[in-house]
Amino acid sequence: MATVVAVPDLTHHRIPAAGVSLHVVTAGPPDGSPLVLLHGWPDSWRCWERVIPLLAGEYRLIVPDQRGFGQSDMPEGTAAYAMPMPAADVLALLDRFEVERAGLVGHDFGGAVVWSLGAFAPGRFTRAVVMAAPHPMRLREVAAGDRRQLERSFYVWLMHAGPAGESLLASGGFRPLADWAFGGSRVPAEVIEEHVASWQEPGRFHAMAEWYRANFRPELFDPDVPLGLPPVAIPVRYLHGERDPAFVESAATGSGAFVAAEYDEAVVPGTTHWIPSDAPEEVAAAVRDWMQRGI
Repeated sequence: MATVVAVPDLTHHRIPAAGVSLHVVTAGPPDGSPLVLLHGWPDSWRCWERVIPLLAGEYRLIVPDQRGFGQSDMPEGTAAYAMPMPAADVLALLDRFEVERAGLVGHDFGGAVVWSLGAFAPGRFTRAVVMAAPHPMRLREVAAGDRRQLERSFYVWLMHAGPAGESLLASGGFRPLADWAFGGSRVPAEVIEEHVASWQEPGRFHAMAEWYRANFRPELFDPDVPLGLPPVAIPVRYLHGERDPAFVESAATGSGAFVAAEYDEAVVPGTTHWIPSDAPEEVAAAVRDWMQRGI
């Protein structure tokens, strides 16, 4: 029998960050250990809806819609979505909430932000959990050895095609995209419907696509082009879905080679790409265990 967990009080904010206004949800005790939860693509803060009640009893949760997503601002131009900008948003949120150091959790593109912050701003964070987002250097290695990885990223290349590619992804009112992205997962139907409605907001899907145009460029997969990423300097736990269709099997391991701190990794049985929705209890337990190791 599933454990019944009380739904915590959620507070919604508009917070100025790095030149944008972000929609941010908070929960948990004000004196709890701060923990930032970052969603990925094409998601929103509701990525964490099943996890929040399991952590809000002890953590001060800060859960933004990242720039371009959900109810947050949609700045113009590809450069507004290059990794330094969403990373700066997170640092700005810590300042706004008067948090000196926080734990950090990221899924998908949120995980990519975590890798960046762990490399370039490790002093603001204690420990991190990354889900369904291999380290960029590991992803490059995987793609170089297995062309199936590039094939699984077909939708990314459509976004690089600009308006024509976006139109193809938007066909059928985004329903085929939603069915493909969330198919087989336990993401609630009402959350998927909310996402589909959000994507149809003028400019919203274009802003979301800018994340890929800014950060998932062809040179990422060219071993002759240096990425210039320093090692991640905070402890990281990496979780990968057993049935994640976005990645080939080898992507589940090996990211620790780019972490100059404590590291471990695990495959979560029976899960798709959407680990927070598929296995919220396992995610909460893994986050809690990892964060408490640093106490």
